[in-house]
Amino acid sequence: ETSYWLPTFGKLLSQTPFEVSVMALAQPKPVNERRRGGVGVGLFIAGVALAVVGHFRPRSQHSQKHAAMPEAFFGLQRMQTAATVNEAFAGAMKGAAVMSKALWPLWWKYGMNSRNTIYAQSLCADEINSDNGHLGSLLTKHYYGRVFPLGGIGGAPYGGKTGFAAFSHHVPDGGNVFVLFGPHIGFSPEGEPGKFLRNGQMALSTSCGALCAAYSQCSSGGMPADSKDMEQSWLREKLGPKCKDIKESSNPMVELALQAYKVIEEEILSIVNTGFGSGNLVLLGGIQINMPYGMPGFFKPMHFSIRAEGREPENLMSVFER
Repeated sequence: ETSYWLPTFGKLLSQTPFEVSVMALAQPKPVNERRRGGVGVGLFIAGVALAVVGHFRPRSQHSQKHAAMPEAFFGLQRMQTAATVNEAFAGAMKGAAVMSKALWPLWWKYGMNSRNTIYAQSLCADEINSDNGHLGSLLTKHYYGRVFPLGGIGGAPYGGKTGFAAFSHHVPDGGNVFVLFGPHIGFSPEGEPGKFLRNGQMALSTSCGALCAAYSQCSSGGMPADSKDMEQSWLREKLGPKCKDIKESSNPMVELALQAYKVIEEEILSIVNTGFGSGNLVLLGGIQINMPYGMPGFFKPMHFSIRAEGREPENLMSVFER
């Protein structure tokens, strides 16, 4: 059984308070309880203290606008929505849980932290993906501090090889690259996939709107490529051959997100490289799930790997099974 021992005091001091709390909450329980000592208790307290502070922070403007949210949602309906999401995307978890599970092995085993690693994401430009609690938002605002946007509508990496090359050449000397990627899907308060109740609106709208539009366009006979609508044209081209299977599935909106993930992952793997230096390239892919307001954003991990120049990729997906 794999167990992780606590970091040395010097290594502990080199981390920011948030990194300390993330590692404290994420690390697996040691096999030998006696080895935990006072440092282990200190890490736990630091993590709990920051979590409590975050809980009692003033509500953002975002959370104060949800007048359209039915009161019943905060009871049984909320539980039913969570169950619906878990049924559609088994293994999905809160963005904070994904972040802590992913960052722990990168920090402990590979020495990656917020100072020696640069961060990029290929997520849909939809503003709800930057809501508090979503994985991309947590990594940007509370860990790395900044982000290189590789993606556009639908979440595909339209930055391409040139965009990745430009980004990866910003890496600190001997440093690392972390890329988060994937499509997104919203859920209504009633648990309807592909729909989302946005701030200030009484009616549901689509999420992801670009993917839903591409699916509708392909299902109705397709549309020619448009140089003034290049990102949507790309989505239609890639999803067109999959529209028949999506339509015939038992849950077309869920299947649409799954098929979109496949084409995005394929594109990501075709544009990245490890020629930026001696450091690691980490890829974390999955489906961003926009939960109804009042619930944190979820994420369904589908790819987690690390590689470096001259070293074969290593599959790290097992960290999400702990």
